[in-house]
Amino acid sequence: MKAKPEPVIGQCKLCLQQKQLHESHLMPKALYAPGKKGIQFATRSQSGQNPKQMKAHLLCFDCEQRFGRLGESEVLRWLAPKAKQFPLHDRLRVALPCGEISTFSVYKGADVGIDTERFTYFTLSVAWRRSIHEWMNVDGTPLPQWPLGAFGEQMRTFLVGESGFPPDTAVMIIVCTDDFTRQFWTGPSTDVVYNCLGFEFIARGVYFRGLMGHHLNPNFHRVSCASPYGRILHGHCRSMTEEKLRILADFPG
Repeated sequence: MKAKPEPVIGQCKLCLQQKQLHESHLMPKALYAPGKKGIQFATRSQSGQNPKQMKAHLLCFDCEQRFGRLGESEVLRWLAPKAKQFPLHDRLRVALPCGEISTFSVYKGADVGIDTERFTYFTLSVAWRRSIHEWMNVDGTPLPQWPLGAFGEQMRTFLVGESGFPPDTAVMIIVCTDDFTRQFWTGPSTDVVYNCLGFEFIARGVYFRGLMGHHLNPNFHRVSCASPYGRILHGHCRSMTEEKLRILADFPG
């Protein structure tokens, strides 16, 4: 009989209490394909199919449940990563947009029955998890922590319910219409754009993008999925996805 692993006791990274810690996934477990079914992935050091799950003991049971209840469960319901259907795309393609920006249609989540607050929470929860721990990549190499400074603490207090949505932050959600982007998920990566710290990742047909900075252009707030705007973008993303995959492939490690 396989021995039951000893419980891991430590400080929960979210609530900061000393508790039993449970395994937290960097990217949701549901994105990983069961059995031999091929799902494409890409991180800073490797790409391919069916990676080992990236997980670590970070959160207590209550905080793990909080992440699922306030973000992940609702987002995965709309992504349906293990189904042929793509509910989020199917919903938007029969709805009327409230505007256009560049090549994307813009929708107000409340008008199309989508709780954008859940998408906002999920996006920050993934970025925050990436920032607080040196994750082991799917090939066994370490992924250094992100130095987010004050922005990291603002994320934590928002996620644990001690403060409102972080100021000087915008979260953009693009639902992709192309089949190519639907095939992929990527680990979160960071960059600096428009004098702001940025982070981004793809999850089975949805592009998640965040920007943080004291000089954040107000236009980014107007297309943010966070309150009070609650916007979602919809459009073709293949060229953007290919560029992101190229950048990840070229990154030295």
